[in-house]
Amino acid sequence: MNNQQLIFVITFFAFGTGLIYLAWRVLADAPKNRLNRAAAGMLFLAGLGPVFSAFGTVVSPYQAASPFKESFIYNLFYFWELFFPVLLYFSWIFPIDRLAERRTRWRYLIFVPHIFHIILVIFFADTDRILEMLTLEPGQGGIFNPILEPLAAFFKWAMVPIGLLLASHKKFFSLINLFYVILAVSFLYRGMRRVESKQLKNQVRVLIFGLHIALGLYVFIFILPNLIPLELSETLASILTVLALIVGAGSVAYAIIRYQFLDIRLIVRQSLVYTVSSAFLVGIYVIVITQLSGMLEKFIGRQLPLLDIMFIVVALILFQPINNKIDNIIKRMFIRDSSDYRNIINKLSSKIINILDRDQLYKLVEDTLKGSMQVSRVGFAIYDDARQAYVYFSQSGASENSLTDTDPMLGAIGQLKAPAGYERIKAWRTGSTLATILQVADVEVVVPLRDHDHLLGFLTLSHKTSGFRFTYEDMNLLSTLANQMVVTLANVRLYRESLIKQRLEEEMNLARSIQLDLLPKELPRGLTYEVAAHSQPSRTVGGDFYDFVRTDDDHLAMVIADVSGKGMPAALLAAQIQAALRTEVINHRNVADTITNVNNIVAGLSSSSGKYATMFYGKYDPQSCEFEFSNAGHNYPVLLHPDGSCQFLKSGGLIIGAFEDNSYVAEKICLKPDDIIFFYTDGLSEALDKSEEEFGEDRIVECLRKYRGLKPAEIRDCMLEEVTRFSGTEAQDDDTTMIILKIHENGQ
Repeated sequence: MNNQQLIFVITFFAFGTGLIYLAWRVLADAPKNRLNRAAAGMLFLAGLGPVFSAFGTVVSPYQAASPFKESFIYNLFYFWELFFPVLLYFSWIFPIDRLAERRTRWRYLIFVPHIFHIILVIFFADTDRILEMLTLEPGQGGIFNPILEPLAAFFKWAMVPIGLLLASHKKFFSLINLFYVILAVSFLYRGMRRVESKQLKNQVRVLIFGLHIALGLYVFIFILPNLIPLELSETLASILTVLALIVGAGSVAYAIIRYQFLDIRLIVRQSLVYTVSSAFLVGIYVIVITQLSGMLEKFIGRQLPLLDIMFIVVALILFQPINNKIDNIIKRMFIRDSSDYRNIINKLSSKIINILDRDQLYKLVEDTLKGSMQVSRVGFAIYDDARQAYVYFSQSGASENSLTDTDPMLGAIGQLKAPAGYERIKAWRTGSTLATILQVADVEVVVPLRDHDHLLGFLTLSHKTSGFRFTYEDMNLLSTLANQMVVTLANVRLYRESLIKQRLEEEMNLARSIQLDLLPKELPRGLTYEVAAHSQPSRTVGGDFYDFVRTDDDHLAMVIADVSGKGMPAALLAAQIQAALRTEVINHRNVADTITNVNNIVAGLSSSSGKYATMFYGKYDPQSCEFEFSNAGHNYPVLLHPDGSCQFLKSGGLIIGAFEDNSYVAEKICLKPDDIIFFYTDGLSEALDKSEEEFGEDRIVECLRKYRGLKPAEIRDCMLEEVTRFSGTEAQDDDTTMIILKIHENGQ
């Protein structure tokens, strides 16, 4: 055997055994799957051809001279031609399973011509020897001679058409193989047009590309020479055969490694890569060592066994590091793509961490699952705080469905700790609305989204477009994906809450600015009186307010009010009351009519019975020092006289805004120099200390008596100091507002 033959033998054997190994891995990964069995059979038979060729080349010099033996061994080669019916069968079930659509019992008839051909070329190849065996010498059959002679004659006549068929069997079966190839490629093309999955289309394209070239080369090398006058040199035929093997086997391996063809698990694909790289490297080593040994033998003139041993030792030392580098390069180029689950998780983690919108999250998850697992449909069920229920929907635009907490199947999903098949929860379908929804969606897998002991929702996955089952790797990916979704949903929730809080803060700041604009910019001061005021909301915006309005007759109208509630609603109601009050004051209403009209206006505007206010309204006449007032359910202002005695201003009526047509009364009092009227809201009297004791009216009166000789602004400051000292560092739960009106001697 020369070096050229050795190279071809090594190449044929390497690729043949590689295809057989690939067939075994495909079958072992899913032996019950029809597509895996068909693909494994196709790869196994494709590998037998080059293995038989390599074996025949090696043993041919040592075969016995028997023509029958030579013919029998040689014709075993035809066994691999079962590849063509298996290829046709494969095209019927990939990428579209037509056999599932049409259950026909005649599909296995496609194997009959090739089985007949194998029997023909193996058992009837040497017709002359068979005829010789059928020729009986006189008396050879003994007592069975009358039976054997007719049978021998019959078989001799039967050998005539067999001999004719053998004379043209190569051309005839070459036409059959060509017909099978054309049919298979046609079915693959038509199936690819019906496929929607991008990954599945990529698989079909790669396979069609490889089959086109490999089968085209096979037709050129083996079929056309049998049909037309075409002669190829042995070297060219061998080179083209090797090329066909490389492209055919490479397309299948590439589809498995790159696009997860046949849904092969990652560990199998990695082992395949390692095997391919190892086989390639071994072949290179054998060829290089053989060539170097031959060159050195010619140069020295004799064989050096020690040198061959040295080459082998060096090869063994370099094999592992070089093979690891080749293996890593192939993995980086092909495996670390959209079908590598570790790579999927890495990419998903980098994207999902920046997502703060639920719709973007759902789209990313759906695209990931459809791209990596070839899932046909993905459904989402997420708990909606606004609806107080789980809402099931899909990104495809299907209608949303609300699920009650009492749904039995929802309860079953709540007990799941990890992704599970639909069969696990199927027992709870009786009386379940969710069961009907999942049945319509053709759900196969349910993925719970759990935050500690709470079910935030779940994912549903329909069947794979490839037709394969969900694997252990798939479930691991779904578990990791579920954990990342839970974290992201929590981040989205926090982000939404922060946006709401930020928006509320902006609105409150705006409302605070508006409210401050509503308060008097300057406090009024006259010849006979002096005023001080203070207002501090417990939040950014409060419900307390005060106002002063000078009338045309130089009277001073003043109001202090405490609106129910806090924050923005309270501030808006305060603004309404203030606007209504100013309108009534400008129209020169008396005190009783003013507060009556304000009540009717506010009661008419309020759409909720919970919106009301306490209000104290009074009008001071600087000329007569008369003070007319009406109290609408407000804290009683304290009138403190110079001698320390006091009285409370109680006359009036009910609170403002609760009921229409309330009647209010007014009362007039005459103020004297050094009289003090202290108006306040309940935020002052109800201020709490650490033991939750209220500041109270008694302490207010006591402070007024203690500081009655001071100016109104000083009395205000002292009152605030007393309250702060009493409360300590405790934050107050209510707004605090106060007004101090002090009467002076005329001109003082």
